[in-house]
Amino acid sequence: IIQAHSFSFQIEIDIEPTDKVERIKERVEEKEGIPPAQQRLIFSGKQMNDDKTAADYKVTGGSVLHLVLALRGGLSHPADKSQVNTRWNK
Repeated sequence: IIQAHSFSFQIEIDIEPTDKVERIKERVEEKEGIPPAQQRLIFSGKQMNDDKTAADYKVTGGSVLHLVLALRGGLSHPADKSQVNTRWNK
């Protein structure tokens, strides 16, 4: 079981030592809806490479991975008022 922590949630994911980091990110997407391209997994202070396996990083059951969201700047489509709130300084 792996615990992925972010600012507001914690999830547990069952993985195999042979699972690539890319697969772990897919599992996070299945549970939380966060696309893998927006995820950065950190273990022992190092960002994990998608092409490496859990075993490559010596991840074991009960290990804690930190999930950092890599949000992209800009908007791909116009935002409506429910998506962006602004306030003018007077």
